[in-house]
Parts: sequence; C-alpha cells; structure tokens
Amino acid sequence: MKLLAGSWLGGVLWLAPPVALALDVTITAQYLGGGTGRFDNTTPPGGLCSSWFATCRTRTTVTLPITYDKKTTKGAADPRDLFYVGLPAKREVDIYHDTTGESRRLTFEWTALSQRVQIASHFYNHPLYNLTLSGGCRAVGSVSQERPAKVSYLWDITQPSAPSPCWGFGRAAPNGRVEIASVLETSVAYAMNITPPFRMPSGTYRGSVTYSIGPGGDFDFGNDVTALSGNSLTVNFVLDVQHAFLFEFPPGSERAVLEPPGGWQAWLAGGKPPQRLNRDLPFRAWSTGPFKVYKLCQYDVGPECGIRNEHNDQVPVLVALTLPGGIQHAGGQVERLALPSGAQAALQFDAVTPTLNRRGQLHFDVDRSQVQNMLKHPGSTYTGQVTVVFDAEL
Repeated sequence: MKLLAGSWLGGVLWLAPPVALALDVTITAQYLGGGTGRFDNTTPPGGLCSSWFATCRTRTTVTLPITYDKKTTKGAADPRDLFYVGLPAKREVDIYHDTTGESRRLTFEWTALSQRVQIASHFYNHPLYNLTLSGGCRAVGSVSQERPAKVSYLWDITQPSAPSPCWGFGRAAPNGRVEIASVLETSVAYAMNITPPFRMPSGTYRGSVTYSIGPGGDFDFGNDVTALSGNSLTVNFVLDVQHAFLFEFPPGSERAVLEPPGGWQAWLAGGKPPQRLNRDLPFRAWSTGPFKVYKLCQYDVGPECGIRNEHNDQVPVLVALTLPGGIQHAGGQVERLALPSGAQAALQFDAVTPTLNRRGQLHFDVDRSQVQNMLKHPGSTYTGQVTVVFDAEL
C-alpha cells in the first residue's frame, strides 16, 4: 500500500519597514604625563574645520554620522516647519578603567553646530541663504555655493547645558516657498570636563552615552524629516592615561651609612654619646598620578626594619619619606612620613599638580634609646637591608 500526501503551497510576501540604524561616534583623548595636567584631544577634527579653521584651534570638534532631508516652508507659523534643529542637554557619563573597573564621571555638552545643506532649486531659494536665525543659537558664519545650491553654516549654542531649539529661514525666498533641504554633513564642537588626569591611575577608560534622534528626541530636526540616517547616536569615550613616574637616586644611594649628626668625631674625642643616628637620601621625582609606597625588611623589628650585628643584637630603624609639595597623602603635605611594611599596608599618594624633577628625601633614623643599646657593643657593625617600593600599578 502506498500512502500519498498532497499539499497546497502558498506564499505571503511581507514588506519589511526600513530599519533605522543606530549610529555611533568615538571621542578620544590622552594624557602622557605632561606638565599641563590636562587631556590632549586626539579625536579627528570635525568637518566644520575645513571652513572655520580658527575655530578648531581653540575647540574640540567631531563629525556626526547624521544626514537627512528636511522639508521647509518659508513663512510657516510653526518653527518646526522651518529649518529647525534641537540639540541635547548636558549629560553626565561614567567611564571605567579597562582593568580595574574604577570609575570616573565626566560631563559632556555640545557647544556649536555646523551642517552642510543642499537644495535642488535656485540658490536664492535656499532656506539658509541670507538667514534670519532665532532660538538658542548665534550665527558665527556661513559659506555659500551657487551650483549646486549649497550652504555650510556654523552656529554657537548660547546655553550648552540646556540648549533651546534653533530655527531660521532665508530672507531671499518668497513666502510659501517649499524646499527639500538635504543635510549632507553634520559636525559639532563639544566640551568635556573630567577629573584632572593626574588624579587618575594609568590605563584606558571607556564609557558611552546614547541620544535619541527624531521628533521630540535629543536631536530634533522638526517636522517632515525623511531619509534620516539613524534613530539614535551613541557617543563612545576612550580616554588614555599614561603617567610620568620616575624616582631618581644619585649613585651610591644603595648604601646608607647611619651616623650621628655631624659625624662620630665629637664622641670619639670624649664628648657626649650621640643622641641619634641618621642618614637622609635625596632623590628627584617625576610623578603625574597616584601611586603607593611601602617598605620591605630583611629583619623585621615590630613595625620597623631592623639592623643586626654579628651577635644577633638588633635595633629598629625608622624609615620615613618626604615628598615635593605637588604630592599629598590623605590631603596633607608629606614630611617625614613613616613608611609601613608590606604591600597590604602601603600608603597612597595623590598628585595635586604634576610633579616634574622635584626634590624629595628618604630618611633613616635610629633613636636615642636604641643608640645607647648599640654603644654597649663597641666594635660591632650593624647591617640590614631595606627596600622601599614606589608602585604606580594601583
């Protein structure tokens, strides 16, 4: 027996709506340990710089991947039917260290807008030619081209933290004139404020913020907008911090001979026993960021490092640090600050200003009571090894 199965095959054609793209742009900056204490912008300059080069010498700019067609009607009662632009308000953005996850917060706002806008008809009908501008923008300049009819403009945002919409019309066109203005390029100037980089550990920090595009959105271009390149814009931030970090000791600093102030001669000549033994080791410091310091001891005597003679008699040595004024610990100056033992107990130091080729000192001291004990062992030599670790890998 054979079983036969028959089926009717039907087809339905679905017309998918256009997919609105999620746009993105990346803003980059770096700090390489310079004395300015500021980030240097490394973002490629925006398109507006081809016409307004002087502006780009003092501002940071970027091109946004936003293009669209905008229908404009000269004399319309609703500003949204004119050439119309609304920009986002100031935002706070958290950025995170790639390795540690440590966060910093920046503020970001748009300070100027530039677009290149073309129409198909006569130049005098252009909605931006011989412009009357209203709202929260101030015209800085424009560059016009007759064939094809094209205008590039630069507007300052008068209140970047909370911008009002901007709109305008060309005075040469007759009332009622309808044009399709094609926005071929959008670029902006922006301001980014963040903790000074000398207060940030070395590494790469990343974060992002997303803006909506469309009627009522963060970027709002008014009524009758078509061919919009995307419905959202994500701004990615990549900030690179690489600190200068060098502590330079003069030759011979690997050996610190402890002596009374002024040397041994006074005591050897029959004077009073010395009150203390000490040695100060100078160094030069280059540091533009936070770091930690701790000590490691060959011989531990309580919280201090020890020195020991051939009979295993040992005494503690206080190890302390003095740093230049641009570096602080717990909000205060670093003057003869005792160093703890071990990485777990390390002290953290923060840059108040970049420190470049400034003087500091390591101090080694044996106090009076311990000196008295050492004098009970004449002819002995006390030795011990102390390692002071300066660590910028927080």
